[in-house]
Amino acid sequence: MRVSSRLFRLALLGVIAMSGELIATGCSSTNGGGGGGGIKGSGGTTSAGGQVSTGGAVASGGAVSTGGTSASGGAVSSGGAGTSTTPATGGKIGSGGAVTGGVTSAGGAGPGSGGGGGGLDAGRGGADSGGTGGVPGSGGASGGIDAGTPMSSGCGKTPTLLKSVVPPNTKINYNKITSAGLNRQYILWYPDNYDKNKPYRLILNYHWYSGNSSQVFDCTTEGINCYTTQSPFFGLLNLADNSTIFVAPDGIDAGWANTNGRDTTLTDDILKAVESDLCIDTTRVFAQGFSYGGAMSATLGCQRADVFRGVVVFAGGISGMSGACTGTTPIAYYGGSGTQDSGYSGGQTAANHFAEVNGCTAQTLPTPPTGGHTCLAFQGCSAGHPVRWCPFDDIHTPSPRDKGASTTWQPKEVWTFLTQF
Repeated sequence: MRVSSRLFRLALLGVIAMSGELIATGCSSTNGGGGGGGIKGSGGTTSAGGQVSTGGAVASGGAVSTGGTSASGGAVSSGGAGTSTTPATGGKIGSGGAVTGGVTSAGGAGPGSGGGGGGLDAGRGGADSGGTGGVPGSGGASGGIDAGTPMSSGCGKTPTLLKSVVPPNTKINYNKITSAGLNRQYILWYPDNYDKNKPYRLILNYHWYSGNSSQVFDCTTEGINCYTTQSPFFGLLNLADNSTIFVAPDGIDAGWANTNGRDTTLTDDILKAVESDLCIDTTRVFAQGFSYGGAMSATLGCQRADVFRGVVVFAGGISGMSGACTGTTPIAYYGGSGTQDSGYSGGQTAANHFAEVNGCTAQTLPTPPTGGHTCLAFQGCSAGHPVRWCPFDDIHTPSPRDKGASTTWQPKEVWTFLTQF
């Protein structure tokens, strides 16, 4: 059964490519038994990746306020990632300047001697009432969350956004949002034991061409019933152990053409909504995606390196790098692609590009063993900006399996990569 399914999907593989733009190799999943691996064919051309105007930097959302002095027992308002303006039509990514954005600044002194702070975050936005700043003193431990952890403005609030229920009791609740004048939607999941006073890691997940957010959330909604993807969220939710908040948006026309920057704007708007409703550690925001969604994730690595801590690209790549991704802000990068994938070289190009941006030492990319995989950690990268490349001897898939294995190895690799931050 494995061989016939692989051959069937191989027949559907392809590459969506435009010179000077991001390239996404397609994978199709349609209800009613459609096979995985299909691409956008002759029915229409979809340009992958985002385009922003030439000649200038994407405008920064600005630094967020660190707040003032927190009264005992009160929450310090802080955080939130900066948002950028909507890119204009017709240009390449930031060819006139580096992309910049809002930074969550960690302000304020920690609690002094004489007592523990009662706020959400001892060490942000001002001194706790137990003292007048300085290093935490001997009077007692802070009564809040991790001292010094950057927090979004949603910390301390009761969530109002709709949460979906994971398989096997799947219940999908879409959060509606208007972005760039368009009606969009996304799926949100946060831990069952969610603590509104604890900042969480956030991962945005982008589906493949012809896919949708429900398939990223519950792969049994795929016509191929979980053969292509791991559920939920490319296999990461089951590894997260209630430590992470996940989001999966829907692309327009089942893809991520990012026309006039509409999908990067959607990302900005989702982040604004989620970070103002839930407690997010704004220094641990990540994006991952498969195929067309992988190209979208790479786009964010190019355009929003000041917002995302790292990006993960499954079987996606970049073509025409000089025009497609001119951002020079380093960002942690993980890429994985199959040698039997027609877009394999695009994945190699992307890995080399982010290694160069991150100041890593140039290295010869390895060839995986027959029926297996290998991983390369680039050396010499700038502090906090690792690049990991994991090629495998398989077809177009985010869930490769080594020969003889019944499960995929890639979710654990990705989880290990992301949790180093």
